[in-house]
Amino acid sequence: MNPDEFFKENVVNSFKKARKDILELQNTLFSIKQEFEQIKAIPTPKSSTGNEGVFNKQTNQQTNQQLNKQTIIQQTNAISRLNEDLEAHFSSLTRQEFLVFLSLYQIEEEIGDVKFSDLAAYLHLSESSIRGYVNRLIQKGSPILRKKVNNKVINLSLSSDFRSLNIKKRLTDLYYQSDTSQKRIFDQY
Repeated sequence: MNPDEFFKENVVNSFKKARKDILELQNTLFSIKQEFEQIKAIPTPKSSTGNEGVFNKQTNQQTNQQLNKQTIIQQTNAISRLNEDLEAHFSSLTRQEFLVFLSLYQIEEEIGDVKFSDLAAYLHLSESSIRGYVNRLIQKGSPILRKKVNNKVINLSLSSDFRSLNIKKRLTDLYYQSDTSQKRIFDQY
């Protein structure tokens, strides 16, 4: 298999995995919204006028339901803000910076520790170009970590908090939205 076919196959596979990750995130968000709607539909019983200050099992249940509603609302708002922040951040990247980020994401899934030379070979660019892109990504606040090994080799990785979001598919879709000609090329394979 020649290097171009290998690269295309890796990219296609990474985008398939990314799509799966985004679908899982969307399903999770959908289920949270459903739970929230169910909780919203539960009527909150009122106490009689003469017993406003009396605490009983029913009052505690009402309080717990209200706290659950507030928690779900806060979680939904946090997810919404996170989605907006991610989209704004990645939309601000150049196409090439975005490609370098997605490639780092993919290579790290495949081999673990990623070096500048790995990214350079994967993208058919020079190591100095990759260093420049990675530095700009870090300056722009992308969740990339650099770890020096034996005072010599630098390993690159994504922050574990970011990786735990499982949004690779969403990022891939966002990348393709910014470059529709790329989508047609990779959808063929």
